[in-house]
Amino acid sequence: MSGMKNIIIIIIINMLLFDIGANIGLWSIANYENNKIIALEASPITYETLKTNCLDYPNITLLNYAVCDSPEQTITFYHADNSVFSTLNLDWLTSLNSRFCGEKYKQITCRVISLDKLVDTYGVPDLLKIDVEGGEFSCIKSLTKKVGVICFEWAAETNDITKSCINYLYELGYREFYLKYEDNYTYRPVDTDYYDIDSIMKYLEETVSKRDWGMIWCK
Repeated sequence: MSGMKNIIIIIIINMLLFDIGANIGLWSIANYENNKIIALEASPITYETLKTNCLDYPNITLLNYAVCDSPEQTITFYHADNSVFSTLNLDWLTSLNSRFCGEKYKQITCRVISLDKLVDTYGVPDLLKIDVEGGEFSCIKSLTKKVGVICFEWAAETNDITKSCINYLYELGYREFYLKYEDNYTYRPVDTDYYDIDSIMKYLEETVSKRDWGMIWCK
């Protein structure tokens, strides 16, 4: 048509983000703008809702896998009636030490993928977020090399898991850490917020079981 011009829209991707334990997609959607996101949800049941919620977000790549260090192709997964509590770690739902003890769940089978495989396939993430309800150590152990900034969920009653994660990440070359209480999907600590491994271990010792929780940031 006369006078018409083709318009080319260029989308500039600022960062590559991994959302491990995406659940229904709230974190991915909150961090969507100008970022490419690889979002993984283990439960095929919850994954159906994740797909629906992300239909209008083409920069979010969805994958239905549990991320862990299992050598098997599938793994037992515990899908909670309240999907945000679903986990690879049965103690999360059954241990008297857990704030979620007594939550109803059913046992299902999920496919498995490692962080190393995701990095090889999609590239090194600028930010790797892990929220897998007590399965953080198994997830983090599937990474064998330092990547970008990592943040993972912690709960005071599972500080043993959190400390194992920190020690393993230290072996990979992470040297700076920050303990954030509770969670804000778009929150980012500044460089001066971080401290050394001895300090974060001390701060964890001061937390209160079944009350305190949040995200640990590592770089």
